Amino acid sequence: MGIRSQPGGYDTTFIPGYKLGSPKGSYPIAFISQSGAFYVAKGGKLGADVRYAISIGNQMDLTIGDYLTYLKDDPELEVFAVYAEGFKHRDGLKFLEAAREISAEGRTVILYRAGRTQAGMSASASHTAAVAGDYAVNRELARQAGVIICETTADFEDLTKLFAFLNWKEVSGLRLGPISNAGFECVSIADHLGRFQLADFSQDTRAGLLSVLQGCRLDEVVSVRVPLDVTPTIPDAPFAEAVRLVIEDENVDVGLVGCVPLTPALQTLAPGDAHDEDVYSRDSVAMRLVRLNDETKKAWVAVVDGGPLYDPMARMLEENGIPAFRTADRALRLFGTFCAAKLRR
Repeated sequence: MGIRSQPGGYDTTFIPGYKLGSPKGSYPIAFISQSGAFYVAKGGKLGADVRYAISIGNQMDLTIGDYLTYLKDDPELEVFAVYAEGFKHRDGLKFLEAAREISAEGRTVILYRAGRTQAGMSASASHTAAVAGDYAVNRELARQAGVIICETTADFEDLTKLFAFLNWKEVSGLRLGPISNAGFECVSIADHLGRFQLADFSQDTRAGLLSVLQGCRLDEVVSVRVPLDVTPTIPDAPFAEAVRLVIEDENVDVGLVGCVPLTPALQTLAPGDAHDEDVYSRDSVAMRLVRLNDETKKAWVAVVDGGPLYDPMARMLEENGIPAFRTADRALRLFGTFCAAKLRR
């Protein structure tokens, strides 16, 4: 389908700009895709432009390995997202050598390897003339080279987003500071910790959180515990203050902020005739979280567990660099993958 290059200032794809949308900002990503349609479908969901987007089709001349070998020497690139249906003869080795060098430098290669079943191999052969090879061997060799392996295309999207948004953030350990305004979400967090362990809030943090709860008369309903349940009755400003206290705790390495947005206590809706909420207001919880994200170096993610009405809230968070998942269990699984990879490096 072609190439889009920020440094080169050109775009040889035939997709009109109005079909791609208006990206907010850019990220140090090279997106190498054997399928042009895959890049258009998945790359557009990042909500931001990438440094390079390369569609290579049947690799009649240049290959996946060629592009990764060339692009690894660009010091501006931090993330290399690769969709592969098959490698040309000996090109898998070239890909692995480049990926190993990138990983050793603390940068990230993310791979979705398609054509992993007989039916998938047949489909890829008719699509890009790919020779899929043995998926299990491909996967394990790539993993040994430090590549992040994605089992689904949805995981590919979200992991690319995590590494793009949080690449500059700090991950000093796996002690998780979770906070939510819904009891069920706190239970879900505790049930799906995966790689994480619950942090033990410091005495200063506990005192600060108790003061926030007392200010909302919630100390008679809930106590300070981990995960922290601030209930659906907490307003925007106290919610954001509680998040700040959790994220800044010395015993918290990374954070997860859950918001079930249906509560009338928070401004979570785009402006409308039926209500006076404004998720874009400076005083909304979302905008307060955006400001907190700009101020903190720790990595953390958000969960907006609600229907399509709350898409504007999730989209606004992501446009400002905060990964926003729609369920806590999925957030924990993929955020855990990100944190583990950062710690290995």
